[in-house]
Amino acid sequence: MTPEDAASFERTLELGKGIADSLAQSDVLGRWMAHHIGDLIVRAENATGAEADGVRCEAMTAILALWNHRTAFPSPTPPLGAFEPVFKALERLSEPQHPWSFYRMFPSGGEPSEDDMVGAPLLRVALSLEETVRGVAGEIVALAAQEAADKEAKWLQLSEHLEPDEQRVARDALLRLARTLQAYTDGEDGDPAAGAGLPKLIAALQGAESQLAEARRVLEDGLPAMPSERDPDRSV
Repeated sequence: MTPEDAASFERTLELGKGIADSLAQSDVLGRWMAHHIGDLIVRAENATGAEADGVRCEAMTAILALWNHRTAFPSPTPPLGAFEPVFKALERLSEPQHPWSFYRMFPSGGEPSEDDMVGAPLLRVALSLEETVRGVAGEIVALAAQEAADKEAKWLQLSEHLEPDEQRVARDALLRLARTLQAYTDGEDGDPAAGAGLPKLIAALQGAESQLAEARRVLEDGLPAMPSERDPDRSV
């Protein structure tokens, strides 16, 4: 076994120990799987002589097979599970950003045109608010990605030596997105700082508040004046 293979073997065993620990707290099937993996790890660590390579290969194959099916673990919190809702939100936000596509208030092909918005200015206010809310949601999803990474730090470290799979590729892309939004952190070298301010997100929220206030002003200007507003001296 080369030094590189030995290092990979040791790291895979550590991943297996983490899997066994997590499954030991689940149901009967999970506890059986934990016991089985634990037994394979003990045998692999103690194997010597001609049988050592076979025993180690068996342990590594079983650990990697379990890892590749981690989403089906009998556990309420499977490894890297914190990323799943973030993936779904990002998928929704990553759809083509055509006007009116976020809330889908109009059927496809029936969205208001520029001429429609000239005749009904409030439609333009609604479209502007939709675009702003979409931007705010994107900022929050990026923050959620970093929170998921913090929560899953153990599994990220234990699995970083493995070949990327579909979930890890998506996870890495998500974390790259979060890192591009460094303006919401005050950490050094791009790492989020605990309790740091979120100026980019706050600015986006303030922009949304300003637009809501403007929408309210437009709506209030269009309301008919109440009798008391038309004639302050008139008794009601």
